[in-house]
Amino acid sequence: MPQAEAVFTGSSASRRSAKAEHEGRFSVDTRGLPPAIRLDVWRAFWEPVVHVSAPDAEARGFCGQAELRRLGRHVLLKFQADAADYRRARSEGLRDGLDHWLLALRLAEADGQPAELLLGALSQGFGLRGLGGHWCGVLIQPESLPQLAPVFANARLVPLNTPAARMLGGMLPRIAASADEISAEDAPRLEAALSSMLTACLIGLETAPASTRQQLEAARRARVIALVDAALSEAELSPAMLVQRSGISRSELYRCFAPIGGIARVIQQRRLRQAYRDLTRADGPASVSRIGEAVGFYDPSSFTRAFRREFGCTPSEVLLRRQLQATEAAPGLAAALRSAD
Repeated sequence: MPQAEAVFTGSSASRRSAKAEHEGRFSVDTRGLPPAIRLDVWRAFWEPVVHVSAPDAEARGFCGQAELRRLGRHVLLKFQADAADYRRARSEGLRDGLDHWLLALRLAEADGQPAELLLGALSQGFGLRGLGGHWCGVLIQPESLPQLAPVFANARLVPLNTPAARMLGGMLPRIAASADEISAEDAPRLEAALSSMLTACLIGLETAPASTRQQLEAARRARVIALVDAALSEAELSPAMLVQRSGISRSELYRCFAPIGGIARVIQQRRLRQAYRDLTRADGPASVSRIGEAVGFYDPSSFTRAFRREFGCTPSEVLLRRQLQATEAAPGLAAALRSAD
């Protein structure tokens, strides 16, 4: 049995997945999967809530492990992965209704000690570049702790430089590590204790929001990428067209996307990633040429060459594997958040 199938399908794997979901646990591990699909498996775990991408060097052979554990109205998170970019547009909160706050604690690679906090809100959106390493955290329903609303107003990294923040940094990893040992009867007490700890440690936390320039650049990138995704099938999709449609100057467009490989690279990568998703969809088109044309590749040989450079295999090879891959996405972040009550 191919490794990808072993993760997602098969009677024993399905029973384990169903049992874990019933118990409020959701996990993903890309180690051992074929390198060409690792990032896609990782992405499927987080999407459609959070969109994940990584540069070429990091995307090939991407390694990531994550576990989500429901705890009443909260969702505990354990996460260790190679560096990747994580993005959520503010408008997506209006479509999916998810507005949880995110608190994540980064653990230092050298000694595993708490290093800094990441605070954010799904309703506000965020763009996190090069996020990797070892993290633990919690996703919080805002109505459960309304007094913390000012703390989660913006996505930002916070150094652990106050006694309260250091106390939170010491306790949160222990709670995340012991969550699986908590019985259903004890879970409400642990949830109440976690809520009290978060309130005590976070109220009054001094934070510095992202600069106006950073927020503006993130908003511009999100707007341009949305335009790219809406025009993938158009042969004339180009930086010049995006300048015209976005209202951003040519120099600003190039400067904004320079840190992530340039706008031309972004266009090509978005086209190829969409093609890969269409090739692996159980209900997707069965024609490689049709899939290529749908994302703007009207020359089949050019499509095949670009696809091979990106993924290390041809579109035809991916299409042939379709029946061996999952027919349903592994339950992930969306399932965990929608199930928490």
